[in-house]
Amino acid sequence: MTQEAFEEQRLIMYYQPVVSTRDGSAPGQGIAPCQGVIGFEALIRMVHPQRGILGPAAFANALDHPRLARRIGCFVLDAVLTQGEQWHRDGFPLRMSMNISARHLLDPEFLNDMRAALAAHPDLAPEMCEIEVTETAPMLDFPTAQETLRACNNLGLRIALDDFGTGSASLSYLQKLPAQTIKVDQSFVRDILNDPRDFAIVAGITTTANMLGLEVVAEGVETVGHLQLLKTLDCHAMQGYLFSKPMPAGEVPGWLKSFNILNYNNNLTPLPEGLCRI
Repeated sequence: MTQEAFEEQRLIMYYQPVVSTRDGSAPGQGIAPCQGVIGFEALIRMVHPQRGILGPAAFANALDHPRLARRIGCFVLDAVLTQGEQWHRDGFPLRMSMNISARHLLDPEFLNDMRAALAAHPDLAPEMCEIEVTETAPMLDFPTAQETLRACNNLGLRIALDDFGTGSASLSYLQKLPAQTIKVDQSFVRDILNDPRDFAIVAGITTTANMLGLEVVAEGVETVGHLQLLKTLDCHAMQGYLFSKPMPAGEVPGWLKSFNILNYNNNLTPLPEGLCRI
């Protein structure tokens, strides 16, 4: 199904914003040019003739298949960098984040693919591109993954560890892998208002990452309560349905023009006693 969709050009990219609640500023970037929007994560979708738009859960295994992983990976690189380049030309200097499968990351040709994609899109600076890898991907071949990710940093790319906390990796990963961003998995963020254990996990990851100078992005932010509690943990970069579901590229300019993080920051109320404590 996936190979057919790929060959028929029925794989498309949707985009979900990553925002900063730091008074309209992106971490380390001063005043953000898009009212607190740091950038967008690109998420692959399949257009099915009968079932409509399908998320990656419907074809996840194929994304890491030996015959398809690199081909789909190259498609994603080109599609996302093409879109990012266009947005930059249109006056939207946004960071573009893209997911890289474990198999493509560990492919001997990955760095050549990455260099070719960057060379084909010279109007998008490598510093505005971020590749996301799950914390489990490097464990398949840690030395190769470590070397490849360092080479990506040398190209100017940012590295994000996605779904952090869901695998068996330890915090030592933050020392050994050249990442600039940690994305706290939504399975922990979703219940931080009610589950002290999830709260403690998110607080621990955020504190450690901040002390190491890493950006922390909380995934799965669905309510103003989540936003408010995360701010007390000094986690200011967020992604989730509170701000927007993933959307087609054509909807992004209109969303950007209407979005302002101050509309959320200015409507916060005091948290109940005890929620700010571990």
